[in-house]
Amino acid sequence: MKILTSHISEEKRFFDFTGRKDRLGIPELDDDVHVHVSAYRSGNDYKFSGTVKTRLRLSCDRCLEAFTLGIDEDFDVIYSIDELAVKDEHLRPLSPYDDKIDLRPYIRETLVLTIPVKQLCSPRCKGLCPVCGTNLNRETCSCKNEVHDPRWDTLKELKKTLENAEE
Repeated sequence: MKILTSHISEEKRFFDFTGRKDRLGIPELDDDVHVHVSAYRSGNDYKFSGTVKTRLRLSCDRCLEAFTLGIDEDFDVIYSIDELAVKDEHLRPLSPYDDKIDLRPYIRETLVLTIPVKQLCSPRCKGLCPVCGTNLNRETCSCKNEVHDPRWDTLKELKKTLENAEE
């Protein structure tokens, strides 16, 4: 995913890359990464806009089933030779001696940020029964939903005492 700076002019050019899933260091990748990017130069800046497409193989946090999540993420990044680029969080610094720009670290970062914190196979996933462990998406169980926790008994008795005192 490297582009020679000599191939980037003031006119927009398009590039397509396919990154092998095993070379990005993201274990959740289920497919190679396809990147379509446009690039142009403006003064000391190299501007890139594009799309990253791939699939992730994840495990649902509720029912523990494996599922595939399609990724189609847009990105914009600016690499700059300007000395102020180090201080600006929206710019990536680039040495004036660099003859190519490697987009792989930025693409990897973009993919890592798209991995959801709460991984759900479906927004309506019912999860597992806390008593018997049955996957409630596939079948129902006869377990009671109510689990008795003896640590709350003292509070329940206090509540009854206060309710009786009010009467």
